Amino acid sequence: MSVPAVLPLVTGQHRNRALAAARQARAVELATQGLTYQAIADELGYAHKGTVYRMVHQALARNRREAVEGLQELEVARLDAVQHALWDKAMGGDVGAGQVIIQIIQARCRLLSLDLRTAPAAATPRTVVLRKEEREALGL
Repeated sequence: MSVPAVLPLVTGQHRNRALAAARQARAVELATQGLTYQAIADELGYAHKGTVYRMVHQALARNRREAVEGLQELEVARLDAVQHALWDKAMGGDVGAGQVIIQIIQARCRLLSLDLRTAPAAATPRTVVLRKEEREALGL
């Protein structure tokens, strides 16, 4: 078990970001060990336990947000890989592959909070007319 380095006590307002980050990390560590916010404030030299409470909760919120963003990036990459693998089949007329791609797009929209969850207005059927060059470019 390693012995943590002794952090200098807080004296007035400080602008040393590295030291502030070290204090915040230490506060989170002590909170997870079960110390009270007042005990942490006393150990780190903060005048009020409310300061420690805010520090700990901001650090946990930031870590959670970063973890969620990392997981979102991983899941988007997985969806991209599956979509890429099926794209040529879908563009070649494979209806099953096309349906899976639509599901992938919907999943990506949900994952990235792009779906508005509102009922669309009555859909109006549209006919898309492609020129010969456009059809060839799409492989149709």
